[in-house]
Amino acid sequence: MRASGNFMQTLIELTRLLNVPKLKSSGLWSAVLESDSKMELLCEAILDGRVEGEESATDLLYPGESRVGSKFQNLKERLKERLLHATLLSDVRSAKPTDRQAAYFETNKKWAAAMVVLSRQAKHTGHEMLDQLLKQSQLYEFTELTLNALSVLRLHYGTVAGDRTKYEQYRQSYRRFQKIWMAENEAEDLYTDLVSHYVNSKSTRLEISELAEKYYEEVRPWMEEYDAFRLQLCGRLIQIMQYSSLNDYKTTAKLCEDAIAFFKAKPYESNLPLQAFYYQLFVCYAQLREYEKGLELMGQYQSAFVHGSFNWYKLQELFFLLATHTRHYEKAREVCTMVKIMLRGNGDRLPAHINEMWKIYDAYIHYLVHIGKLEVAEGQEKFKINRFLNDIPVFSRDKRGMNIPILVVQILFLLADKNYVDSIDRMEAVEKYNSRYLRQSDTFRSNCFLKMLLQIPASSFHQAAILRKTEKLLDQLKTVPIELANQTHEIEIIPYEDLWEMVLSTMGNKVVQVKKGRPSAA
Repeated sequence: MRASGNFMQTLIELTRLLNVPKLKSSGLWSAVLESDSKMELLCEAILDGRVEGEESATDLLYPGESRVGSKFQNLKERLKERLLHATLLSDVRSAKPTDRQAAYFETNKKWAAAMVVLSRQAKHTGHEMLDQLLKQSQLYEFTELTLNALSVLRLHYGTVAGDRTKYEQYRQSYRRFQKIWMAENEAEDLYTDLVSHYVNSKSTRLEISELAEKYYEEVRPWMEEYDAFRLQLCGRLIQIMQYSSLNDYKTTAKLCEDAIAFFKAKPYESNLPLQAFYYQLFVCYAQLREYEKGLELMGQYQSAFVHGSFNWYKLQELFFLLATHTRHYEKAREVCTMVKIMLRGNGDRLPAHINEMWKIYDAYIHYLVHIGKLEVAEGQEKFKINRFLNDIPVFSRDKRGMNIPILVVQILFLLADKNYVDSIDRMEAVEKYNSRYLRQSDTFRSNCFLKMLLQIPASSFHQAAILRKTEKLLDQLKTVPIELANQTHEIEIIPYEDLWEMVLSTMGNKVVQVKKGRPSAA
C-alpha cells in the first residue's frame, strides 16, 4: 500500500499540474469537483501553498478531530481519481508548451477517445479518427503511437473488412515503423546506459568515451536510414558523449551546432533537443573561457528552459562556472543567490545532487568573500564548514569526482583563517586520499593541485618557501590546461591556477612551526 506521505505528494503534484484557472473559466472545474466540497477546499489550499503534507491537510479539513483515518483516506482516493480524469479536460500546466509537446498531449487524448469509440462498436467513426490521428502522429514523429494506430487498422482491414489493398497499405507502414521503433528503443537504451555512469558521480572514466564510440557505431547505420526524432536525439547525444567525456570541446561544439541545425529544420518546434545541445554548447564556452559568447548564448536561449525545471538548474550551474572561470565573481554570486532562493521553494522536488552541487558552489562564494575577493553581502549568513559537510552526503562519497572540491574548500578556509594545526591534520588525510584515489590521468590537475597544497605545511607556511617548493608542480599543472584536461568540467569550481594565487595571498612571510598542537612563529 502507498505510504500516506507519498500519496499526499501525488495529490499535490496532480493539483499543481492542472491548469485550474483554464478549467474554471471554461466551466469544467465544477464537473471535476463539487463546489464547496472538502475535495475542492483541499485543492484550493494546495494551490495557495497552505497544504504541504498530511498533517496540514487533516488540520484544514477536520479541525479539532483527532481520528480521521478512513474518511480522509477515502477522500484522497476519490480526489486522485477526479484529478486524473481532469488531466484529459484541459492542458496541463506548462510555462511555454512547444508545438510538439502540445501535439503529444492532444494525440494521446485522441487515441484514448478512438479506443473508447471502437470499444462501443462505432467502427466507422473510430477508424476515421485513427486515420486522422495517424497524420498527426507521423508529422510529430510519435512512433509508438503511430504503431498502435497502424496495428488496429491493419487488424481491422485484414480480418474484419477484408479490404486487401488497405490491409497491405497499413501492413507495410506498420513494418516500417516497427523497425524505426526498435531502432529508437535500442538507441535510447544505449544512451541511458551511458548516462547511468554519471548520475551520482562526476568522476570521468576514459572507458566511457570508448563505450560511447562503440554504442554510436551500433546506432549510426539506423541514423543514416531514418530521421526519426527519438533515434536522432539519443544517437547524437551518444556521439557527443564520445568527445565530451574526453573534454574535446571544439569537436563537441561542432556536433552540437550540427544537431541544433538538424532539429531546427524539423516541421515542428521542440525545446527538448535544443535544450540538450545548447547546454553542451554552454559547457564548451565555459571550459574554453569564452565568457562573452556564453553570455550571449545564455541571453538568447535561456527562455527555452522551463524556469525551475531540472534542466534550468543544470543551465544555471553552467552559467555559474562560466562566471567563475572568467573571474566574473560578482555575476557568479548573483546566480548562486538567485538559485538558493529558488531551491528554498522547490529543492525537495529535485534530485539530491542538484541541491548538493549548489551547496558546494555556495561554499566557494563564501570563500571569495572570506578572502576579500567579494564584499560581504547585506544579510549574508556566516558559513559553517561542519554544517556544509553534513549537507552533502552524496558527493562526499564520490571519491574521484565532486569530493575533490569539497576537500579543497575545507583546506582553503583553514589556511585563510591561519588555523595551522587543523590544516596540518587535514593535509595528512589529503595526502593519503591523493595517493589512493587521484593517481590516474583523468584527475591529473587535481593531483597536482593537492600536492601543491601539501607543500604549504612542508614550507612552514612561508610564502617564499612555498613558491620555491611548488614551482615544478605549478609548471606541471600548466602543461595540462583546464580546457584540455581529461576530467569532468564540474570538478574545478574555480580554476586551480586562480585558486593558487588566492591561497598564496593568504600566506605570510614568517616561518610558522607547529609543535605540540600549537603554532609558533620563528
